[in-house]
Amino acid sequence: MIEIQIHPSDIRRRVRYFFFDRRRVIVGIVALSLLLAGLIGSMAAAPTVIRRVYKTNFLKEQREERDIQREHLRENVVQMTSLERNLEDQRIRVEKLLTVYGLDRSLGQGGFSTPTHGSADLPLDDARRREVSLKNAMLRLQEQLDLLARYEAANSEIVRHTPSILPVPADQFVLTSPFGMRISPFTRSSDFHKGLDLSAPTGTSVYATADGVVTFAGRVPLGQSVAWWRFGNVVTIKHGDRFVTIYGHLDTVKVHTGQLVKQGEVVATVGSTGWSTNSHLHYEVRSDLEQPGTYVPIDPRIYILNYQWTNEALLLMRARTSKDYRNFDPLPPAFVGFANATGKRRS
Repeated sequence: MIEIQIHPSDIRRRVRYFFFDRRRVIVGIVALSLLLAGLIGSMAAAPTVIRRVYKTNFLKEQREERDIQREHLRENVVQMTSLERNLEDQRIRVEKLLTVYGLDRSLGQGGFSTPTHGSADLPLDDARRREVSLKNAMLRLQEQLDLLARYEAANSEIVRHTPSILPVPADQFVLTSPFGMRISPFTRSSDFHKGLDLSAPTGTSVYATADGVVTFAGRVPLGQSVAWWRFGNVVTIKHGDRFVTIYGHLDTVKVHTGQLVKQGEVVATVGSTGWSTNSHLHYEVRSDLEQPGTYVPIDPRIYILNYQWTNEALLLMRARTSKDYRNFDPLPPAFVGFANATGKRRS
């Protein structure tokens, strides 16, 4: 038995007595020991717990920051992709002009490369490379634009006489037969189509695609040329010394031989005269740039700047590499007979 007495400082207060048997003392000592052991263990484990909590919070913050940065990257990639597409469209348009004018095409060759994996998970390094590529493409495009601006300022006459617009309204035609090899709708055999067949309702306006002088308006007599007689009513326009444009299967002709016309002026209406299966315009561009003195057919789509064709990059590549001038009908002398004409505009 253990007796504990507590004597207050005031002698008038009663002394307090506490009696503990041996079992209670042992239990108390054990409990106190466990409490002290737990306290010491907690103090020893505290740094590890604190580090673990800090690490967990730090990792959580890093994950949140990573998600934020990934979202920003995704937004930037979407913007870059849109800008790349716009730049590619502009690059093709500019290179079409370089091709039309016969200028040096070494500036800014090639388009953009798109990563094979999903743009949403685009690594940061790839995004930076695309950004650098985009900046370089913009610099090349600016060089091309500067070159074109200098050329057009020094050659305004050539620019005015270069056929560069659609000969019919953009919302009123369907391309039914492109330039190049095709199956003839009449002979059912392969032949070389020298222009574009633009299907449109009868009476649709036909525009001069550049400034020039009308060299022929009407129908070629059968006795002079069976091939050109098949085109029905025809208008041909000479544009300086570089181009001749041909408009066939016309319904009505609104110009006369020797008349000066401006780009965008109505020269005829769409029809189905001659050998024709439906109402459409046969449109050709002939050039003597490759073979001086011989007007050879070229793909008009390369020269049309106010309309975007499918796979224009492929059209450009073909125009630069293909020199297939076989099996085309030479122009009658009447079509180019007004090279030195000084015709008058119709009032």
